[in-house]
Amino acid sequence: MTDQLFLHIQQLLPDFTIPREEMAHFFETISVEKDTVLLNEGDINNTIYFVNSGILYLFYEDKGKKEVIHFALENWWLTDYKTFCDGKPAVYAIAAMEDSKITCISRQNYEAMLLQYPLMALYFNKIHERAYGAALYKQKTYATTPKQDFYNYFRRTYPVLIQRIPDDIFASYIGVSPEILRQLQADYLS
Repeated sequence: MTDQLFLHIQQLLPDFTIPREEMAHFFETISVEKDTVLLNEGDINNTIYFVNSGILYLFYEDKGKKEVIHFALENWWLTDYKTFCDGKPAVYAIAAMEDSKITCISRQNYEAMLLQYPLMALYFNKIHERAYGAALYKQKTYATTPKQDFYNYFRRTYPVLIQRIPDDIFASYIGVSPEILRQLQADYLS
């Protein structure tokens, strides 16, 4: 368990008093290179990832093209939650967009940790509430907002993130071609 993850838990749970050393064995921290695939579609998903540094993204393949669903940067968690909880083959893939340092917890360790430290269920509940709320907001915004407005919103809301995301991946995320993204970028700057 990294200092960063421990501090993140303390931020969301100010009354958190479990010693870090007691929690550490549930987690594993690894470094991965850019473009490393952590989960393939169709594999069994057994892991949740916390991003200490770098960016991960969740996507699926459709007709040979990546369709990007979500990003996770520093202090965000990411997994294919549908398959993490039911043990069925993953419907999404996860890859590193940048060289990344991530902290992982397996399904087995996640359940054991929650049984031993029920307070951690509150932490993960807060994480999941935020993620679900953000996903619903993105779905509504994406469905009801013109692409230019969605692009402008994302650029204003996540200025650092947009600088780090390659154009082809961002174009997929907002559902446009790279050519249309270039036009959206030009319109934003004018």
